[in-house]
Amino acid sequence: NHIFLSIITIFLLNFFEILNYDDFLFYKLLIIAFINDTSAYLIGSKFKGPLIVSKISPNKTWSGTISSFIISSIFIFILCSNFYFTLILAISLFLGDLFFSFVKRKTNKKDFSNLLKSHGGILDRFDSFFFFISIYNLILISQ
Repeated sequence: NHIFLSIITIFLLNFFEILNYDDFLFYKLLIIAFINDTSAYLIGSKFKGPLIVSKISPNKTWSGTISSFIISSIFIFILCSNFYFTLILAISLFLGDLFFSFVKRKTNKKDFSNLLKSHGGILDRFDSFFFFISIYNLILISQ
């Protein structure tokens, strides 16, 4: 619980930092995270295939993950024009999603809410955004 609350706190600090820096950038990042999550869901459920980590996320397939990685990498590269940052940020989208799937399994929850039926709730639409925005903020600060 402490680790989860710490990560949420770090996210909120980065969230407001990016929002204060440039609200248009914030919305671009949010759209990229949404595209990543949605493309992984749509392509993974369409093509299925082998699972990545079935004990943590029983529906996460290689087809969905690889396709969402490629799609979001294109958008990230357009945004930051740096190949290495693009790779790091695209991986952070996957890790954010995987982390919150892990939290759900540890707390015996299938979904974080019932607001979006069969999609895991609102948080599941934005779970990849948590690590993504934090790492993007670190990159922004380092430049």
